Amino acid sequence: MESPILVVGAGPTGLTAACELTRHGVPVRIVEKLPKILPYVRATAVHSRTLEIFQDLGIVEEFLDAGQKILGTNQYVNGERFQHVRFEQVDSPYPFTLSVEQWRTEQLLEGLLERLGVQVERETELVDLSDRLDGVRATLRRADGREELVETPWLVACDGAHSRVRHLNHQRFPGEEDPLQYVLADVAVVAPIVRDEFHTFLTDRGTLFLFPLPGGRDLLMADIAEHHDPSETPALEEIQGLVEERGLARMRVSDPRWLGYFRIHYRVSRHYGHGRTLLAGDAVHVHSPVGGQGMNTGIQDAYNLAWKLALVERGRAPHALLESYEKERRAVAEDVLATTRAATREAAIFRQLPQAERERLYLHAALPELERLRLLRHREELDLDYRRSPICAEHRGRGLAGSPRSSGPHPGAQARDAGPLQLGDRVVTLLELLRGPRHTLLLFAGVPCEAAARTRLRELAAEVARARGDLVDVYLVDTEPVAAPPGATLVHDPKQVLHRRYDARRDCLYLIRPDGYVGFRSEPSSLTALRRHLDRVFTPR
Repeated sequence: MESPILVVGAGPTGLTAACELTRHGVPVRIVEKLPKILPYVRATAVHSRTLEIFQDLGIVEEFLDAGQKILGTNQYVNGERFQHVRFEQVDSPYPFTLSVEQWRTEQLLEGLLERLGVQVERETELVDLSDRLDGVRATLRRADGREELVETPWLVACDGAHSRVRHLNHQRFPGEEDPLQYVLADVAVVAPIVRDEFHTFLTDRGTLFLFPLPGGRDLLMADIAEHHDPSETPALEEIQGLVEERGLARMRVSDPRWLGYFRIHYRVSRHYGHGRTLLAGDAVHVHSPVGGQGMNTGIQDAYNLAWKLALVERGRAPHALLESYEKERRAVAEDVLATTRAATREAAIFRQLPQAERERLYLHAALPELERLRLLRHREELDLDYRRSPICAEHRGRGLAGSPRSSGPHPGAQARDAGPLQLGDRVVTLLELLRGPRHTLLLFAGVPCEAAARTRLRELAAEVARARGDLVDVYLVDTEPVAAPPGATLVHDPKQVLHRRYDARRDCLYLIRPDGYVGFRSEPSSLTALRRHLDRVFTPR
C-alpha cells in the first residue's frame, strides 16, 4: 500500500493541505498535538480569493452561512472619519471580506476532511525526523507517551510560527520583532458605527482597530506603551480605557471571551523546503495581522503546493515541478510582509507625525478610482501574479508579429470569472467550470470563427484528450452551438462574455492550472507549443 503523505499541524493551512492532497488522489495523514480546536477568535478575515478557493472545495456556502460579510472600511483621525471605502467593485463572485472566527474556519475545513475520509490524529506530536533521499522518517508521540516511527514520502509542515519541523531541520527563520506590544480582545462593543465595515482609529495616543465578528461581537486590537508578559491576561478595564481614549464617544465593551497581549514578528524562512520536507503557512512566514492576510496566505500556500505534490507523488510530474512552489509563493510572502509592515508602521507612528504630514495624509485619502480598485484587489488577494514562474509560459504565432497582444489574463495571472455560459442544459460561470482537481484547457474558437480554426481545434482537442485526458479537462468555447469535438465538451458562449473577458478575438487557448492560474496561453492555438508545455509540467509520455 502507498505510504501516506504526513501533514503536521491541523490549523487552516494544514487542513487545507490535507483536503487538497486527498482530493488530488494521494493518501494523507494529518497530526496535531492539541487535543481539540482552540476556542479563540485569532484570524478572522477570509478574503475574496480564499472564498473562491472554498468554492472550488465545495464549502463556500457553509462559510457564508457561518460568517459576516464586511463590505467596507473606515479610517478616523481623533474621532473624525476621513476615509470610507466600500468593496462592491471587487472583481470576484465574493466582493467582500468574510469575518469568521478561526475556530469556525478550522471546524468547517475539518468537516470537509472527514467527509473525504481522513481524520485528524489529535494529541499526536512530531518529536523527531530524519530527511532521506526517498522520504522522511518521523517519530510521533501520543498523549500517553507511546511513540510511533513513521515512514512517509513527503512531510508538509504546517505547524505554525514555532514550527518543530523547521527547528528539527535547522532552518533559519530570520526577521525582526516589532518594537511595540499589542493587546487583542474578543468582546461585545456598543458603538455608533455600522456593523458591516472595518474601523481604524488613529489618535494622538495610539491606534485602535475594530473588526466585527459574527453574532454581534468584535475583535479589538491596539498598540500599547507598556510591556507585559504574554502569559498575562489584560483586564477588561484596560480595554475600556483604550476604547475611551481612542474610539468614538459612547463606545463601551463588555462580555470578554478572550483577552491577550502579543508581539508582532516579521520573518520568512530561508527556504520553503528541505529535502522531502516542505513548509507552508506560519511555519514559513509571519507578519502583522493588520489587513488579515496571514491565514489567507497560508491557505493559498497549501492550495498552490498540493496539486504539484500530488502529481509528483503519483509519478505524473517530475520532482522539478515542486521548485515552482517556493518561486511562486516566496514573492507573495515577501509582499505581504512589506505591505503589512507599512500599514502597521503608518498607524503606529501617526501620533508622532507633525501637522504637515497629517494634512498630507488627509489629502491622499481620496484616491483616484483606478488606484482605489488596485488596492482593493490587492487587499482581497486577487492580484497574485506568477508570471515569473518556471511553469508559466506563452506562445505567439509568427503571423502575429506587430499586432497587439491579447488583453486576456497573461500566463501566471488568475483565471478571472465570467458568465453566464451554457454547459449542456446548465448555466454556469467559469469558476464553476474550473471546479475540481484537474487542469482545464479552454479552446476559444474566436469571433467570428473561421472554419479552418474549428478544424484545428478539433484535432487539438482529440490529441490532448488521448494523451492527457486523465489530467486535463478539455472545453471548446464557441459562440455557436456546434457539436463538441471528440474528447472535449462544448461551452456555449452566445453573449461572448468569456471571449471578451479573455480577449479571444481569434482562435487561442488557455491552460488553467488546478489552483486557478493561467499556466499556458497560445495565440493562435498551437498543438506543438502546448505539447511542449505539457511535457515540461507533466512526466513525458
